[in-house]
Amino acid sequence: MGMFPKRNMSGGWRTKKTILPSEQGAFLRRLGELKSQGYPLDRAMEFLLLHQENLSSLHHEVLKDFLNGHTLSDTLKKLGFPSFVCLHLYFAERYGDVEKTLLDTSVLIDHRQREIKNLIKLLHYPMFLILLFVGILIVLNLYLLPRFTALYSSLGQSSDGLVSILSTLFKQLPFLFLFLACILTFLLLVFFFYLRGMEPHDKWSFLSSIPILGYYVQHYHSYVFSREASYLMKGGMSIQSMLETFIAQPYRGIYHDMGKFISDELNRGQSMHQTLLQLPYITDELKRITQHGEDNGELEAEWRFYSQYCLTSLESRTEKLFAYIQPCLFLLLGIAIISAYLIILLPIFQIMKTM
Repeated sequence: MGMFPKRNMSGGWRTKKTILPSEQGAFLRRLGELKSQGYPLDRAMEFLLLHQENLSSLHHEVLKDFLNGHTLSDTLKKLGFPSFVCLHLYFAERYGDVEKTLLDTSVLIDHRQREIKNLIKLLHYPMFLILLFVGILIVLNLYLLPRFTALYSSLGQSSDGLVSILSTLFKQLPFLFLFLACILTFLLLVFFFYLRGMEPHDKWSFLSSIPILGYYVQHYHSYVFSREASYLMKGGMSIQSMLETFIAQPYRGIYHDMGKFISDELNRGQSMHQTLLQLPYITDELKRITQHGEDNGELEAEWRFYSQYCLTSLESRTEKLFAYIQPCLFLLLGIAIISAYLIILLPIFQIMKTM
């Protein structure tokens, strides 16, 4: 179990045990399986929490709240589940398919954990090479380059152009890395506080315009909107009631704003397609599918199909991105290490020519 600091109302700090990210997928999956076997949701939750190791006061508190009528989405939020899980379950509680959503979100969490592990595994060997290069850089600057310089001076020679350029570059690299790290940290802090002060609509519109990141922003928001809207409508809700559900959810401000904006535009007489055209964080494919669905009266079914396609596209794009990261790192590190060896070998060859 993980310990996370929580600030209490009196201003002090206390620790509460929540469910670790690595265990959240299994917890949701077991909860969904118990419900599919006929367990009432409150009994299934009670069963799983009572079997948690090192049962904490938080679990007792959460279980008591849930048995007293708190929603599943709110309960999972208190247990440390990410907001996207709570968001999906909030909608599922409205359209009545909690069991399927529990199983689906368990797959999403497991997939996210697997991607994090794959990225860490992908970076293991490049990180080893980076440390090796740093070691070579230290040896060059502290021992080899000063001795080669002294040797050239004793022989009355000067290093040739390439060796001189590489030597100067490697001497300046530590300062260059430090400078770049400071600049990058400063830019990230500015970027973070800039985004933090923006309204959700403006923030996600800006993020959707950034290359590579924009693809993920557009496809993720399109996936969430098309999936939840289609299931709410399949459960019998009108488009207006569906949008009111988006507005009422407390987990993501962007979907509150999106629901309100779409509702206002529809009340003004705009079509759903015309309204989505004004949202830059929605994919062009979803906008075209919306127009087609409105024309043939199958909007709910086409949104549901597109949400499945959207999730597959995100997974495929991530795999391709991972496939590019490692070769690029290897190329850069290879060039750096070869340059380091040139600094060592070229002076030796140059001295041998004069002998």
